[in-house]
Amino acid sequence: MDSNIDFYASLRDWSPWDEADVLKMEFEDRAQLAKSISCVGLLVDLSLDQHAEVRKAVAENPITPLSTLKRLAEQDLCISVQQTAQNTLTTLVKA
Repeated sequence: MDSNIDFYASLRDWSPWDEADVLKMEFEDRAQLAKSISCVGLLVDLSLDQHAEVRKAVAENPITPLSTLKRLAEQDLCISVQQTAQNTLTTLVKA
C-alpha cells in the first residue's frame, strides 16, 4: 500500500474532503480501501461505483450497512458482487 492508502485505511474520523479524495482515486485503490474502511457514508457511495471490483469490496466489508448489503445481494448486476454480499450477510447473521 502506498502512504495515501495507508492513511485512509487507518482513518477513523472522516471529513467530506477525505471522502472526496477517496472517490477521486483509481478504482483499484478505491476497491482496496472499501474492504476495510469504517466510514459508512463512503461505503454507501462506493456501493454505487461503476466498477464491480469496488462494489464487491464494499460487499466484503462487515461495516457496510445491512440495507446496502441487501441491495447489493439482490439487485447488483454482477453475480460475484451479489454472492459476496450474500456471504457477508450470512456471516453477520451467524455472528
